[in-house]
Amino acid sequence: MAVGFFTQGIEFTLPHPPISQRTILLLCKVIRRAWQLLMEQPPTHFLFNSTDEDAITQVLVEIIENRLRKYGEVDGFNSALFGKVVREPKITNFDKKHPDKMPDIFFDLKRERYPLLSDQDGLFVECKPIDGKHPILSCYFNKGLVRFVNGDYAWSMQNALMVGYVRGQYSFAKLVTVLDDEKNSILKTNRHWEINKYSIYRSKHPREFEWPEGRGQACPISVTHLWLPS
Repeated sequence: MAVGFFTQGIEFTLPHPPISQRTILLLCKVIRRAWQLLMEQPPTHFLFNSTDEDAITQVLVEIIENRLRKYGEVDGFNSALFGKVVREPKITNFDKKHPDKMPDIFFDLKRERYPLLSDQDGLFVECKPIDGKHPILSCYFNKGLVRFVNGDYAWSMQNALMVGYVRGQYSFAKLVTVLDDEKNSILKTNRHWEINKYSIYRSKHPREFEWPEGRGQACPISVTHLWLPS
C-alpha cells in the first residue's frame, strides 16, 4: 500500500511554475556542449555506435556536472544558479505507488522561492537511442516520452525534456509521423511544432491522472525534444 504525501506545514502549488523558455534553451545548450566534448574527446574504450544509452548518459552527466556546472563554461550555467545535475535519482510517481522511479537526468533549478515540493521540482530528462535497433515508437515514445504523460516523471511540472542519441540519418520528420498517428492513443498529443531557430521540437500532451491531496486533474505537459547527432 502506497504511503500518502506528508504535507503538514508545507505550502505548495500544483502545477509548479513553468520553466522559462530561456532556461530550457540554456540547458539544451549545456547538453549540446557536453555532447560536443564527448564526441571530440571520448573516454578510453568509448565507441558511440556500440555503447548503450546508460553509458552514454553517465558520461554526459559527468561532463555536465564535473566540468560545465563547476567551471561555468557555458554562460549562465554555473553552481551559483543551478544545483547538482544527477543521473537516475530515485523519485516517486504521482500517487507514490512507484517510489523508485529513476529519470535519466535531473537538473536542480534552485527555485525554492516558489511554494513547491522541492524534491519534485526541476527539469526531468529522459534519454533514448534513435537508430535501426530502437524504433521511435516502441523505444523513444513507449519507453520514454510516455513516462511524462502517465505521471511517472515530472508529474508536478509543466515542462520536461526528451533527448535522442541519433545514430544514422534521422530527422524530426520521424517524430512527426508518430505524433500524427491517430492510432497512438497513449500520448494523445494536443499539438506539436518545430522551433527551427534552436533546432529543437516541442510537443504538448494532456495528462489524465489526478494530483494528490485532491488538487484536481493534472495539467498538460510541454515536452522539448533535443536530438544529438553522431
